[in-house]
This record gives sequence, C-alpha cells and structure tokens, in this order.
Amino acid sequence: NGANSITVKHELRGRTGRKMNKALSMRTTSSRAPCRRQAVVTNVASVEKVTAPAPRQKPGVPAGTPVVSPQDLPSRPRRNRRSETFRSSMRESSLSPANFILPLFIHEESDKNVPIASMPGVFRLAYGKNVVDAVAEARSYGVNQVVIFPKTPDHLKTMTAEEAFNKNGLSQRTIRLLKDAYPDLEVYTDVALDPYNSDGHDGIVRDDGVILNDETVEYLCRQAVSQAEAGADVVSPSDMMDGRVSAIRRALDREGYSHVSIMSYTAKYASAFYGPFRDALASAPKPGQAHRKIPPNKKTYQMDPANYREALRECRADEAEGADIMMVKPGMPYLDVVRLLRDNSTLPIAVYHVSGEYAMLKAAAERGWLNEKDAVMEALMCFRRAGADLILTYYGTEAAKWMAGDRLIR
Repeated sequence: NGANSITVKHELRGRTGRKMNKALSMRTTSSRAPCRRQAVVTNVASVEKVTAPAPRQKPGVPAGTPVVSPQDLPSRPRRNRRSETFRSSMRESSLSPANFILPLFIHEESDKNVPIASMPGVFRLAYGKNVVDAVAEARSYGVNQVVIFPKTPDHLKTMTAEEAFNKNGLSQRTIRLLKDAYPDLEVYTDVALDPYNSDGHDGIVRDDGVILNDETVEYLCRQAVSQAEAGADVVSPSDMMDGRVSAIRRALDREGYSHVSIMSYTAKYASAFYGPFRDALASAPKPGQAHRKIPPNKKTYQMDPANYREALRECRADEAEGADIMMVKPGMPYLDVVRLLRDNSTLPIAVYHVSGEYAMLKAAAERGWLNEKDAVMEALMCFRRAGADLILTYYGTEAAKWMAGDRLIR
C-alpha cells in the first residue's frame, strides 16, 4: 500500500505540473498577443501618415476664363486622346521600316557618288562598293527592300532600247551584286524602256509620234526575264502599256521564273511631280526631229490626273492578268486612289512617294518652313492610313533612323 501511495502522488504531481505549465504558457501567449497587435497597428498608422498623398488641386486657368456648367454630352472623343500611352494603345495605323522600299539610282561614269541637285541628300550611287554600303546602312535600320534605277550612258541608248535586256547591263549587274552580298535582300526592278530609249519614252516611238504598245510589250518581257535571271525578286512594270502584266507573267513562267513576283504600276498618272526623277536618270522625253514626231509628254499612256474610276479599270485588269502587288504613283495627291484600290482588291497595295514630293519637303525644311522629321513621318503614316502596305520613298533610310532614335528615347 505504501508503494501504491507513492506512485499515485507522483502521477498527481506530474499532471498538476503539466496543467500549471500549460496555463502559464497560455497566460504568457495571451499577454504577448496584445503587444504584437498594438505594434502592428502602430506601424501601419505611421506608414499611412508618411505616404498619404496630399489632396490634388485643380489646375489653374488663365484669368478671364469663363465659368460655365459642363455640357451634357453623351460622348467626348477627346477622352481617348488624353495621353500618348492611351493614344498609342488604340492607334489604327502603324508604320515600320518593313513597309519601306528604298529607290537606288546607280551609275558607273566614275567611282564617286553624284549628288542630284533637285533631290538634296539623294545621290546617284557609283556601281560597286558604294551601292553595297548604302544598302548595308539601310538594312542596319530595318529597311530590307530596294528598287534599282540605272542611269544608262547616252551612247548605249537607242530608239528601240535593246540595252534594257542586256544580260550584262548595269541593272542586271547591280541585281547580282546585291544578291551576292545580301541573299535575303528583296530586290525590285523597274520594267520600262525610258532609261534606255534615246527618245525618252517608256515605249518604242513610231515616226508619227505614236507609242507602240504590243511591240513595246515584247521588249518589256525580255527585260523582265533578264532581270529575273540576274536574281530579281520582284519585277515592276512602270510603262503603262496595255496587257503587259499578263505577257510578263507568261514570259517569266515559260522561262522557269514562276517564283518571281510582279509589282505593277497599276495607277501611274501623267504627273508633274516626276521632274527630279527624270533629272536623276536623264530620261525625260526628247525634242522631235524633222522626220520624226516625239510626244513632249507621256499622256497617251499614263493616266489623266482628273480620273478616279479609270484606276478601278486598271486595277481589275492587273489583278486578272496576274499582278502580285499593285502600285499607285504619285503618292500624296492620290491618297483617294490608294484607298480605292485597297477597298476593291485583296492584293497588297504599294504607293510611290515620288521625287517631286521629296523635293518639296526638302525645300520647305531647308527654309525652316516645316519640321522635316514631323512632316515626313506624317506623310508616310498617311500612306498607311490610306491603305498602302508598301511605300517607295527616298526617305527610307532617314525615316528608319528617326524611328530607331524615337524607340531609344522611349
């Protein structure tokens, strides 16, 4: 019995001790909890006190501003223009160097680039390294498409323009030069006879002044095939002869160049904005002679600037004949025609920001009448807004540089 009594007393003490320890622990925890809560509350209050923003005050207005009640307007379009972030988030048109095709004037009269007086900042590039370097610069800013315009020496020009399809002509050699240097470069060409024609016309001129259509188309086909053989990616008939797109398509396919695209100058107008371009290539129509009548302009084959619906006729013809891209030329004065083609065809639409448009912007900028960068970028964006996918522009490299600079600033 004595042993049992001792055992019971130990158990009671053990239980009592455990209870006392548990109770003590609970009291300790309970006594600490309010302290922690109080500390947390104190810290939040202090943070709020430090970071609480001051009430925003209304911006001031000029003295004399009338006090009016807000208009009861269901819609306020200006709300969507309130910041660059908001504007850019819903911008309907975009512009990228990928949209640009850079025109290149090429010569081989010397190893120096020759400035074009009526196009400040544009040069006839000396065939060879100078051409490769100019393209390298454009590519470094994201412009990877070029179109080649050769300046043919006068002694190679003839009334029938056979130099146009010389396999070793300046255009063909330039194509090979660029494709060897940059295999992924998209090279476009010009298909027309005027750079090679001693009469200065896009087609062969009959003695009575008529521009021969079908005979010209035969030589245009030979020219396009020679360009494709040299490595051109896109041939671009700018001549405005009837039926030339289908004829060129058949000629290319027959010679194994079904992969080569056609960008047709679909709506090329007889415009006054081409003057500096003709200076660059010395390709303006020449005066007639006693026994030959040479038309002083190109109005019998290029479109009348007064006409709008006629462009739709050309559009339907080119699309049916196999064009891959359709172009409007010039650009800014013909944005309505760009939109017309965009709304009536599923083909990509190109626009040519021509030499006269370039010269006007340059002249105004040089006189301080325009902010050149802002005006140029607005013009290029207008082409995109009107519906153009591709823009041929002499500002290609310069505009791409501006865009790269803007991205760095942001």
